Amino acid sequence: MNAILSGIDALRDQFEPKRFGIGEGASCVILTPRFRTSRHIVGLLIPSGKVEPALVVKMPRLHGDAEGIEREAAVLNALRAACPEAREAVPCVVALATGDHPLLVETALAGPLVTRAMLRANPSRWVDAVVSWLITLSPTRENADEAAYERLLEEPLALLAASFPPGTPEEELVARTLELVEPLRGAHVPHVFEHGDFSHPNLIRLGSDRVGVVDWELAEEQGLPLHDLAFFLTYATFALRRPRTADEHVAAFHDSFFSAAGWAMARMTAYARKLELDPHALTPLFAACWARYTARLVVRIAGARPGQLSEEGAAWVRQNRYYALWRHTIAHVDDLAWR
Repeated sequence: MNAILSGIDALRDQFEPKRFGIGEGASCVILTPRFRTSRHIVGLLIPSGKVEPALVVKMPRLHGDAEGIEREAAVLNALRAACPEAREAVPCVVALATGDHPLLVETALAGPLVTRAMLRANPSRWVDAVVSWLITLSPTRENADEAAYERLLEEPLALLAASFPPGTPEEELVARTLELVEPLRGAHVPHVFEHGDFSHPNLIRLGSDRVGVVDWELAEEQGLPLHDLAFFLTYATFALRRPRTADEHVAAFHDSFFSAAGWAMARMTAYARKLELDPHALTPLFAACWARYTARLVVRIAGARPGQLSEEGAAWVRQNRYYALWRHTIAHVDDLAWR
């Protein structure tokens, strides 16, 4: 807590805490997420006499690791400039310090989390609210350049392959994924603001059936469409079905996306129509979602250097549910409902 408060004090040339009600008697609640892939310590600054935080402070766990908060600040600034309708639904960057003591200060979004219980109580209400939010994010530009394909697809998949020893199942999984996503090379697919982890605990209920979105450290200003939608609909599927084992998670996932009667189909097609996505792009975009998220898991436990996964790290990735969803998608790609 002392490090956060000292960092806030050092940023007084960028902002005045009293503007946000942070003065004498203010409190700071420290959140230390216990996810293995968690990258930051989070502080909630609460004005005296209030219960809701006014500011959120993010500080990297590792010394000098500013990449996550720099990415979050850049994407939030770009999103708020490009999509005025999203301004009330995402944090506003207040101050950013890089260097030896990186720190990000942003406004807090007031409201309860969109929880699994909330989705179960009224699934159509909250699923439709989230899908509508994603549809309102205007595409940033057409994706028709080789550099974008390399950055968003080839590079993360190459890193994923290199993080496991040769001859392991991941080599074939990556090769098959690259075949599936090849039609996206040079295709006219719109870039969108991509959050990257569009599920609990990053979704906030703002009232009037509106949602807010926090924690943009994985975001891409010019990301791929469908990623956040597929990720959220999968989270909603798990909330509704309450799977417990790995096999039950995969079975629920299969029923939602691979069955002709899958409930996620209507939301996927509505989103695709609104963004004028080529129907032939849905399958490669869907496959890319799970491969890229698995690659992000690898980066977050081993760093960006390839070939660094320990035996224990490789075992952890293979036991992760999102790795299982990637593997299942590649094995059953011809059964996807929209095909």
